[in-house]
Amino acid sequence: MKKSFVFFGVLLGLFLIFIGIFNSDKKQKLSDDIVALVDNHPILKSDLDLALKALSMNKDNQITSEQIQLVKDRLIDEQLLLQRGIDLDLHQTSNPIRKLIVNSMIDSILSENNDFLIDDKNLKKFYNDNISFFLPSKELRLKLIFLKFRSQEEDEKRLDTIRERLINGDDFDIVSREEGDEFLPKIPDTFLPERKLKDYIDPNLVKNAFNLEDGQITSEIETDKGYSFLYLVESEKGEPLPFESMRDKIRGEYKRRKDEEALLNYIEWLRKKYDIIYNETIDE
Repeated sequence: MKKSFVFFGVLLGLFLIFIGIFNSDKKQKLSDDIVALVDNHPILKSDLDLALKALSMNKDNQITSEQIQLVKDRLIDEQLLLQRGIDLDLHQTSNPIRKLIVNSMIDSILSENNDFLIDDKNLKKFYNDNISFFLPSKELRLKLIFLKFRSQEEDEKRLDTIRERLINGDDFDIVSREEGDEFLPKIPDTFLPERKLKDYIDPNLVKNAFNLEDGQITSEIETDKGYSFLYLVESEKGEPLPFESMRDKIRGEYKRRKDEEALLNYIEWLRKKYDIIYNETIDE
């Protein structure tokens, strides 16, 4: 009987030690920066602080302990739902969730990439190396002869006359005035960028105009309104602008390219890290 009592005492002691170690381990896991554990996933104090800060902005009085507990419970509920969603494989089976995770990953990668310092020395070198990219858009001084649709026979006759006169070197303005129809709005006799030219003529004509050499005249181009002959009097490419006036644009493009590079590098690293097996029969 005495031996049994001693044995029971030893077991009880071991059990209490085990419980103490287990609880101690839990306490170690629940460090100062962790509010709670949900299936071993931590609810961070920083998340709680952020939620309480948002709550305090809508409160005139000090936040109570009951409200703090309510926020803790909401964070735990959120983690429970998240864990259940993972258990149900929603991150693979739900397209909106997949996109959300992918976009969050991209945001995370790019936010890490934004830590680098962009100084003027790097920006100036980038500007000089890519000066053609930052030049103002090409501008054209363009003229046009326009013919309205009439009968096929009359159209062919008028087109032949215009072609012949232009080939013979007659002045473009005189041919337009004597052989063409009025076209409104008239193209101003000045240099215009692409976006402005589209205010005056069909976008297809603008596209053709930007493929011309200075002094070149096209044959007739048909649009839904009639026939047009284009004459590119001359073009000009904008002069480089001072660095100071372009700083924001240069910085934005520099950052965009760095972000693109960082994302491509990260994806390349992922491709090496994880196995990818293609089903070759899909393309057959």
